[in-house]
Amino acid sequence: MKRICNSRSGMSLLEVTFAAGIMATALSLLFGSLISISLIGRLNEDKSVANTELASTMEQLRSLEFSDLMTFTPPSPTTPGVEQTLTLEAYLADGTVLALPLTPDEAGEVAVPPNLPNPLEVRATLLWRNEKGHIFQAHATTSVGR
Repeated sequence: MKRICNSRSGMSLLEVTFAAGIMATALSLLFGSLISISLIGRLNEDKSVANTELASTMEQLRSLEFSDLMTFTPPSPTTPGVEQTLTLEAYLADGTVLALPLTPDEAGEVAVPPNLPNPLEVRATLLWRNEKGHIFQAHATTSVGR
């Protein structure tokens, strides 16, 4: 038996164009989501590194004597991002913020405020800027007793 070939069997140019358009749209959505997943993964990695830096600083604070806490200067973080700043703040009994470390006067003495609570709440804030110029921050808080 012979098959009869119909001149209308196959796809028209319009159908091929329509199918190619659908496939291009699907691929662009797929690649766009892959790029987004990559960016979110990098941000999560930076946040994880920042939390590790903060945890290290918190461990150093907990191991200090209370008298050394007032003059403690945290080491400069090297990660995450291209520019980082780590600041320490203590909260007094009346709720005011005391920036740490305290600077000594001309005689080399550090004037410690009289109304320090026991335990003293210390907050570390890490600010960093990534390669694209976006600024992020992470916080950690601990209590240091006398």
